[in-house]
Amino acid sequence: MAAPLQAALRVNRTVRLWPETLVQRSTQTTIEEYARLLQNPVTLKRMYEFGRNPTQQTLLVSAKWLHQELPIRLAHRVEELTRLPFNLCHMPSVIRVKDMYAQSFNDIVNSPLPSKSAQEEEFSNLIYNVMTRHNDVVKLLARGLLELKQHNGQNPDNVRIQGFLDRFYMSRVSIRMLIRQHLGMHEARDGYVGIINLRCSPAQIARHAIEDVQSLSYRHYTDSPEIQVLGNLNVEFPYIEGHLYFMLFELLKNSVRATMETHHASGVVPPVRVILCGGSEDVTIKISDEGGGIARSAMPRIFTYLYTTAEIPREKLLQEGEGKLGLDPIAGFGYGLPLSRLHARYFGGDLQVLSMEGYGTDTFLYLNKVGDHEEAIK
Repeated sequence: MAAPLQAALRVNRTVRLWPETLVQRSTQTTIEEYARLLQNPVTLKRMYEFGRNPTQQTLLVSAKWLHQELPIRLAHRVEELTRLPFNLCHMPSVIRVKDMYAQSFNDIVNSPLPSKSAQEEEFSNLIYNVMTRHNDVVKLLARGLLELKQHNGQNPDNVRIQGFLDRFYMSRVSIRMLIRQHLGMHEARDGYVGIINLRCSPAQIARHAIEDVQSLSYRHYTDSPEIQVLGNLNVEFPYIEGHLYFMLFELLKNSVRATMETHHASGVVPPVRVILCGGSEDVTIKISDEGGGIARSAMPRIFTYLYTTAEIPREKLLQEGEGKLGLDPIAGFGYGLPLSRLHARYFGGDLQVLSMEGYGTDTFLYLNKVGDHEEAIK
Protein backbone atom coordinates (compact mmCIF):
# COMPACT_ATOMS: atom_id res chain seq x y z
CA MET A 1 0.00 0.00 0.00
CA ALA A 2 1.42 3.38 -0.96
CA ALA A 3 2.43 5.53 2.00
CA PRO A 4 0.59 8.80 1.15
CA LEU A 5 -2.90 7.33 1.01
CA GLN A 6 -2.06 4.81 3.71
CA ALA A 7 -1.63 7.76 6.05
CA ALA A 8 -4.83 9.34 4.80
CA LEU A 9 -6.76 6.16 5.40
CA ARG A 10 -5.69 6.18 9.04
CA VAL A 11 -7.09 9.66 9.72
CA ASN A 12 -10.75 8.71 9.84
CA ARG A 13 -10.39 4.95 10.21
CA THR A 14 -13.50 4.96 12.43
CA VAL A 15 -15.65 5.71 9.41
CA ARG A 16 -15.03 2.23 8.06
CA LEU A 17 -15.45 0.59 11.45
CA TRP A 18 -18.79 2.10 12.41
CA PRO A 19 -21.50 -0.50 12.95
CA GLU A 20 -24.04 -1.17 10.23
CA THR A 21 -26.78 0.35 12.40
CA LEU A 22 -25.30 3.81 11.75
CA VAL A 23 -25.98 3.50 8.04
CA GLN A 24 -29.49 2.25 8.78
CA ARG A 25 -30.46 5.40 10.68
CA SER A 26 -32.24 8.23 8.92
CA THR A 27 -30.22 9.83 6.17
CA GLN A 28 -30.15 13.22 7.91
CA THR A 29 -28.84 11.76 11.16
CA THR A 30 -26.10 9.94 9.28
CA ILE A 31 -25.21 13.11 7.37
CA GLU A 32 -24.88 14.98 10.65
CA GLU A 33 -22.51 12.29 11.93
CA TYR A 34 -20.30 12.51 8.86
CA ALA A 35 -20.39 16.32 8.77
CA ARG A 36 -18.69 16.38 12.18
CA LEU A 37 -15.66 14.58 10.72
CA LEU A 38 -12.72 16.49 9.29
CA GLN A 39 -12.10 16.46 5.57
CA ASN A 40 -8.69 15.14 4.54
CA PRO A 41 -7.04 17.38 1.93
CA VAL A 42 -4.42 15.96 -0.42
CA THR A 43 -1.73 17.58 -2.54
CA LEU A 44 -1.23 17.33 -6.28
CA LYS A 45 2.23 15.89 -5.67
CA ARG A 46 0.89 13.20 -3.37
CA MET A 47 -1.75 12.26 -5.90
CA TYR A 48 0.60 11.71 -8.79
CA GLU A 49 3.19 9.95 -6.59
CA PHE A 50 0.50 7.56 -5.38
CA GLY A 51 -0.92 6.84 -8.83
CA ARG A 52 2.30 6.82 -10.84
CA ASN A 53 2.26 3.04 -11.34
CA PRO A 54 -1.37 2.01 -10.82
CA THR A 55 -2.12 -1.60 -9.98
CA GLN A 56 -5.31 -3.30 -8.90
CA GLN A 57 -4.16 -2.90 -5.31
CA THR A 58 -3.61 0.83 -5.88
CA LEU A 59 -7.13 1.17 -7.27
CA LEU A 60 -8.55 -0.68 -4.27
CA VAL A 61 -6.73 1.59 -1.82
CA SER A 62 -7.95 4.64 -3.73
CA ALA A 63 -11.53 3.32 -3.81
CA LYS A 64 -11.50 2.59 -0.08
CA TRP A 65 -10.24 6.09 0.68
CA LEU A 66 -12.87 7.67 -1.55
CA HIS A 67 -15.54 5.49 0.04
CA GLN A 68 -14.82 7.19 3.36
CA GLU A 69 -13.78 10.65 2.13
CA LEU A 70 -16.51 11.49 -0.39
CA PRO A 71 -19.40 11.06 2.09
CA ILE A 72 -17.61 13.40 4.50
CA ARG A 73 -17.25 16.09 1.85
CA LEU A 74 -20.82 15.63 0.64
CA ALA A 75 -22.15 15.75 4.21
CA HIS A 76 -20.38 19.05 4.91
CA ARG A 77 -22.13 20.58 1.93
CA VAL A 78 -25.57 19.19 2.79
CA GLU A 79 -25.27 20.57 6.32
CA GLU A 80 -24.32 24.00 5.01
CA LEU A 81 -27.13 23.95 2.43
CA THR A 82 -29.56 23.20 5.26
CA ARG A 83 -28.46 26.26 7.27
CA LEU A 84 -28.17 28.97 4.61
CA PRO A 85 -29.27 32.48 5.67
CA PHE A 86 -32.06 34.67 4.29
CA ASN A 87 -34.24 31.64 3.46
CA LEU A 88 -31.86 30.73 0.65
CA CYS A 89 -32.08 27.12 1.83
CA HIS A 90 -35.81 27.14 0.97
CA MET A 91 -35.43 28.22 -2.64
CA PRO A 92 -36.56 25.46 -5.07
CA SER A 93 -33.27 25.21 -6.97
CA VAL A 94 -31.24 25.09 -3.74
CA ILE A 95 -33.49 22.31 -2.42
CA ARG A 96 -32.81 20.39 -5.65
CA VAL A 97 -29.06 20.72 -5.05
CA LYS A 98 -29.38 19.65 -1.42
CA ASP A 99 -31.45 16.60 -2.38
CA MET A 100 -28.93 15.76 -5.07
CA TYR A 101 -26.04 15.82 -2.58
CA ALA A 102 -28.01 13.84 -0.02
CA GLN A 103 -28.82 11.19 -2.64
CA SER A 104 -25.16 10.93 -3.63
CA PHE A 105 -24.18 10.65 0.03
CA ASN A 106 -26.75 7.90 0.52
CA ASP A 107 -25.61 6.00 -2.57
CA ILE A 108 -22.01 5.88 -1.36
CA VAL A 109 -22.53 5.06 2.33
CA ASN A 110 -24.97 2.31 1.42
CA SER A 111 -22.54 0.74 -1.04
CA PRO A 112 -20.12 -1.96 0.18
CA LEU A 113 -16.55 -1.00 1.02
CA PRO A 114 -14.60 -2.18 -2.05
CA SER A 115 -12.41 -5.15 -1.19
CA LYS A 116 -12.30 -6.98 -4.54
CA SER A 117 -11.74 -5.93 -8.14
CA ALA A 118 -15.39 -6.42 -9.05
CA GLN A 119 -16.49 -4.21 -6.15
CA GLU A 120 -13.97 -1.55 -7.14
CA GLU A 121 -15.44 -1.51 -10.65
CA GLU A 122 -18.95 -1.18 -9.24
CA PHE A 123 -17.81 1.64 -6.96
CA SER A 124 -16.14 3.41 -9.90
CA ASN A 125 -19.40 3.24 -11.85
CA LEU A 126 -21.25 4.58 -8.82
CA ILE A 127 -19.01 7.63 -8.35
CA TYR A 128 -19.09 8.31 -12.09
CA ASN A 129 -22.88 8.48 -11.81
CA VAL A 130 -22.52 10.79 -8.80
CA MET A 131 -20.31 13.12 -10.83
CA THR A 132 -22.75 13.10 -13.74
CA ARG A 133 -25.69 13.76 -11.43
CA HIS A 134 -23.99 16.94 -10.22
CA ASN A 135 -23.24 18.39 -13.66
CA ASP A 136 -25.78 21.22 -13.37
CA VAL A 137 -25.05 22.22 -9.77
CA VAL A 138 -23.34 25.53 -10.64
CA LYS A 139 -26.28 26.71 -12.71
CA LEU A 140 -28.84 25.46 -10.20
CA LEU A 141 -27.27 27.42 -7.35
CA ALA A 142 -27.05 30.52 -9.53
CA ARG A 143 -30.74 30.10 -10.29
CA GLY A 144 -31.38 29.70 -6.57
CA LEU A 145 -29.78 33.11 -5.91
CA LEU A 146 -32.08 34.73 -8.44
CA GLU A 147 -35.08 32.95 -6.91
CA LEU A 148 -34.06 34.45 -3.55
CA LYS A 149 -33.83 37.92 -5.04
CA GLN A 150 -37.29 37.54 -6.60
CA HIS A 151 -38.66 36.13 -3.34
CA ASN A 152 -37.49 38.75 -0.84
CA GLY A 153 -35.20 41.16 -2.69
CA GLN A 154 -32.05 39.81 -1.03
CA ASN A 155 -28.96 40.84 -2.99
CA PRO A 156 -26.69 37.88 -3.88
CA ASP A 157 -23.69 40.16 -3.19
CA ASN A 158 -24.13 39.59 0.56
CA VAL A 159 -20.81 38.60 2.16
CA ARG A 160 -22.29 35.53 3.89
CA ILE A 161 -23.76 34.26 0.61
CA GLN A 162 -20.55 34.88 -1.31
CA GLY A 163 -18.52 33.08 1.37
CA PHE A 164 -20.85 30.10 1.16
CA LEU A 165 -20.52 30.00 -2.63
CA ASP A 166 -16.72 30.04 -2.41
CA ARG A 167 -16.73 27.11 0.02
CA PHE A 168 -19.37 25.19 -1.89
CA TYR A 169 -17.82 25.55 -5.33
CA MET A 170 -14.33 24.80 -4.03
CA SER A 171 -15.70 21.60 -2.50
CA ARG A 172 -17.33 20.79 -5.83
CA VAL A 173 -14.01 21.24 -7.62
CA SER A 174 -12.34 18.92 -5.10
CA ILE A 175 -14.99 16.18 -5.29
CA ARG A 176 -14.95 16.11 -9.07
CA MET A 177 -11.15 16.17 -9.10
CA LEU A 178 -10.92 13.15 -6.76
CA ILE A 179 -13.48 11.18 -8.75
CA ARG A 180 -11.87 11.97 -12.09
CA GLN A 181 -8.42 11.10 -10.77
CA HIS A 182 -9.62 7.71 -9.55
CA LEU A 183 -11.41 6.97 -12.83
CA GLY A 184 -8.40 8.22 -14.79
CA MET A 185 -6.11 5.72 -13.08
CA HIS A 186 -7.98 2.96 -14.91
CA GLU A 187 -6.54 4.23 -18.19
CA ALA A 188 -2.82 3.94 -18.84
CA ARG A 189 -1.69 6.98 -20.83
CA ASP A 190 1.91 7.95 -21.50
CA GLY A 191 2.85 11.07 -19.57
CA TYR A 192 -0.24 11.00 -17.37
CA VAL A 193 -1.03 9.88 -13.85
CA GLY A 194 -4.80 9.68 -13.86
CA ILE A 195 -5.86 13.09 -15.17
CA ILE A 196 -2.59 14.78 -14.15
CA ASN A 197 -0.41 15.61 -17.13
CA LEU A 198 3.18 15.33 -15.91
CA ARG A 199 4.33 17.64 -18.71
CA CYS A 200 1.40 20.00 -19.00
CA SER A 201 2.19 22.71 -21.56
CA PRO A 202 0.46 26.05 -20.89
CA ALA A 203 1.29 27.13 -24.45
CA GLN A 204 -0.52 24.12 -25.90
CA ILE A 205 -3.52 24.49 -23.60
CA ALA A 206 -3.65 28.21 -24.38
CA ARG A 207 -3.82 27.47 -28.11
CA HIS A 208 -6.76 25.11 -27.57
CA ALA A 209 -8.58 27.73 -25.48
CA ILE A 210 -7.78 30.43 -28.04
CA GLU A 211 -9.29 28.38 -30.85
CA ASP A 212 -12.54 27.89 -28.92
CA VAL A 213 -12.78 31.50 -27.74
CA GLN A 214 -12.16 32.86 -31.22
CA SER A 215 -14.82 30.52 -32.59
CA LEU A 216 -17.22 31.94 -30.01
CA SER A 217 -16.21 35.49 -30.94
CA TYR A 218 -16.80 34.91 -34.65
CA ARG A 219 -20.20 33.47 -33.82
CA HIS A 220 -21.25 36.60 -31.92
CA TYR A 221 -19.31 39.42 -33.54
CA THR A 222 -18.38 37.91 -36.95
CA ASP A 223 -14.81 38.86 -36.02
CA SER A 224 -12.19 38.21 -33.36
CA PRO A 225 -9.04 39.89 -32.12
CA GLU A 226 -5.72 38.21 -32.78
CA ILE A 227 -4.59 36.35 -29.66
CA GLN A 228 -0.82 36.16 -29.35
CA VAL A 229 1.04 33.61 -27.18
CA LEU A 230 4.37 35.01 -26.03
CA GLY A 231 7.09 34.37 -23.47
CA ASN A 232 8.43 30.96 -22.45
CA LEU A 233 6.52 28.65 -24.77
CA ASN A 234 8.50 25.60 -23.61
CA VAL A 235 7.54 25.66 -19.92
CA GLU A 236 6.03 22.35 -18.70
CA PHE A 237 4.99 21.14 -15.26
CA PRO A 238 2.66 18.56 -13.64
CA TYR A 239 -0.87 19.93 -13.69
CA ILE A 240 -4.48 19.12 -14.49
CA GLU A 241 -4.91 20.32 -18.03
CA GLY A 242 -8.71 20.40 -17.74
CA HIS A 243 -8.43 22.95 -14.91
CA LEU A 244 -5.93 25.04 -16.87
CA TYR A 245 -8.11 25.00 -19.98
CA PHE A 246 -11.15 26.11 -17.98
CA MET A 247 -9.30 29.08 -16.48
CA LEU A 248 -7.71 30.18 -19.75
CA PHE A 249 -10.98 29.85 -21.65
CA GLU A 250 -12.85 31.96 -19.10
CA LEU A 251 -10.16 34.65 -18.88
CA LEU A 252 -9.65 34.86 -22.64
CA LYS A 253 -13.39 35.03 -23.18
CA ASN A 254 -13.56 38.06 -20.88
CA SER A 255 -10.69 39.78 -22.68
CA VAL A 256 -12.04 39.04 -26.16
CA ARG A 257 -15.54 40.22 -25.30
CA ALA A 258 -14.24 43.46 -23.77
CA THR A 259 -11.94 44.05 -26.74
CA MET A 260 -14.64 43.43 -29.32
CA GLU A 261 -17.24 45.56 -27.56
CA THR A 262 -14.74 48.41 -27.24
CA HIS A 263 -13.22 48.37 -30.71
CA HIS A 264 -15.48 46.41 -33.08
CA ALA A 265 -17.24 49.51 -34.41
CA SER A 266 -13.93 51.21 -35.24
CA GLY A 267 -12.81 48.38 -37.47
CA VAL A 268 -9.37 48.30 -35.81
CA VAL A 269 -9.26 45.57 -33.17
CA PRO A 270 -6.07 45.36 -31.04
CA PRO A 271 -4.65 41.95 -30.13
CA VAL A 272 -4.99 40.10 -26.84
CA ARG A 273 -1.66 38.89 -25.48
CA VAL A 274 -0.98 35.73 -23.46
CA ILE A 275 2.46 35.86 -21.84
CA LEU A 276 3.91 32.70 -20.23
CA CYS A 277 6.64 32.58 -17.59
CA GLY A 278 8.04 29.70 -15.54
CA GLY A 279 9.63 30.50 -12.17
CA SER A 280 11.01 28.25 -9.43
CA GLU A 281 7.70 28.17 -7.52
CA ASP A 282 5.00 29.25 -9.97
CA VAL A 283 4.07 29.19 -13.60
CA THR A 284 2.60 32.63 -14.29
CA ILE A 285 0.29 33.46 -17.18
CA LYS A 286 -0.48 37.09 -17.94
CA ILE A 287 -3.39 37.96 -20.20
CA SER A 288 -3.37 41.55 -21.44
CA ASP A 289 -6.12 43.27 -23.40
CA GLU A 290 -7.05 46.76 -24.54
CA GLY A 291 -10.73 46.27 -23.87
CA GLY A 292 -11.39 49.56 -22.10
CA GLY A 293 -10.59 48.40 -18.58
CA ILE A 294 -12.72 48.29 -15.45
CA ALA A 295 -13.75 51.26 -13.30
CA ARG A 296 -11.84 51.39 -10.02
CA SER A 297 -15.13 51.52 -8.11
CA ALA A 298 -16.13 48.17 -9.70
CA MET A 299 -12.90 46.34 -8.92
CA PRO A 300 -13.99 45.11 -5.43
CA ARG A 301 -16.92 43.29 -7.08
CA ILE A 302 -15.23 41.52 -9.97
CA PHE A 303 -14.86 38.26 -8.01
CA THR A 304 -18.48 38.40 -6.85
CA TYR A 305 -20.74 35.67 -8.21
CA LEU A 306 -23.40 37.01 -10.58
CA TYR A 307 -21.52 40.28 -11.11
CA THR A 308 -21.08 40.83 -14.83
CA THR A 309 -20.73 43.61 -17.36
CA ALA A 310 -22.25 41.45 -20.10
CA GLU A 311 -25.56 42.57 -21.54
CA ILE A 312 -27.35 39.27 -20.94
CA PRO A 313 -30.25 39.30 -18.45
CA ARG A 314 -29.45 37.29 -15.33
CA GLU A 315 -33.03 36.01 -15.39
CA LYS A 316 -32.10 33.69 -18.27
CA LEU A 317 -30.65 31.47 -15.56
CA LEU A 318 -34.22 30.73 -14.54
CA GLN A 319 -34.77 29.04 -17.88
CA GLU A 320 -34.14 25.34 -18.16
CA GLY A 321 -31.49 24.07 -20.53
CA GLU A 322 -28.20 25.45 -21.73
CA GLY A 323 -27.55 29.13 -22.35
CA LYS A 324 -27.59 30.50 -25.89
CA LEU A 325 -23.82 31.11 -25.88
CA GLY A 326 -23.26 27.44 -26.61
CA LEU A 327 -19.72 26.65 -25.50
CA ASP A 328 -20.27 27.95 -21.97
CA PRO A 329 -23.66 27.58 -20.22
CA ILE A 330 -22.82 30.30 -17.65
CA ALA A 331 -21.22 32.80 -20.02
CA GLY A 332 -22.16 36.36 -19.18
CA PHE A 333 -23.51 35.56 -15.71
CA GLY A 334 -20.47 36.63 -13.72
CA TYR A 335 -19.11 33.21 -12.76
CA GLY A 336 -15.98 33.09 -14.91
CA LEU A 337 -13.63 35.10 -12.70
CA PRO A 338 -14.64 33.74 -9.27
CA LEU A 339 -14.65 30.13 -10.49
CA SER A 340 -11.31 30.60 -12.24
CA ARG A 341 -9.81 31.97 -9.03
CA LEU A 342 -11.13 28.96 -7.11
CA HIS A 343 -9.55 26.58 -9.61
CA ALA A 344 -6.24 28.44 -9.31
CA ARG A 345 -6.35 28.45 -5.50
CA TYR A 346 -7.38 24.80 -5.30
CA PHE A 347 -3.74 23.70 -5.34
CA GLY A 348 -2.01 26.84 -4.07
CA GLY A 349 -2.21 29.23 -7.03
CA ASP A 350 -4.05 32.52 -7.36
CA LEU A 351 -5.67 34.95 -9.77
CA GLN A 352 -5.21 38.71 -9.68
CA VAL A 353 -6.60 41.46 -11.90
CA LEU A 354 -5.16 44.93 -12.55
CA SER A 355 -7.05 47.36 -14.74
CA MET A 356 -6.72 50.83 -16.28
CA GLU A 357 -10.13 52.28 -16.97
CA GLY A 358 -10.13 53.70 -20.47
CA TYR A 359 -7.38 51.38 -21.70
CA GLY A 360 -7.45 47.70 -20.70
CA THR A 361 -6.89 44.93 -18.18
CA ASP A 362 -4.02 42.66 -17.15
CA THR A 363 -4.96 39.36 -15.52
CA PHE A 364 -2.27 37.35 -13.72
CA LEU A 365 -2.84 33.63 -13.29
CA TYR A 366 -0.42 32.00 -10.83
CA LEU A 367 -0.14 28.20 -10.85
CA ASN A 368 1.79 26.38 -8.14
CA LYS A 369 4.62 24.53 -9.87
CA VAL A 370 5.80 22.38 -6.97
CA GLY A 371 2.47 20.68 -6.26
CA ASP A 372 2.98 20.60 -2.48
CA HIS A 373 -0.04 22.69 -1.48
CA GLU A 374 -2.98 20.87 0.03
CA GLU A 375 -6.46 21.31 -1.40
CA ALA A 376 -7.96 24.60 -0.19
CA ILE A 377 -11.15 23.03 1.19
CA LYS A 378 -13.19 24.05 4.24
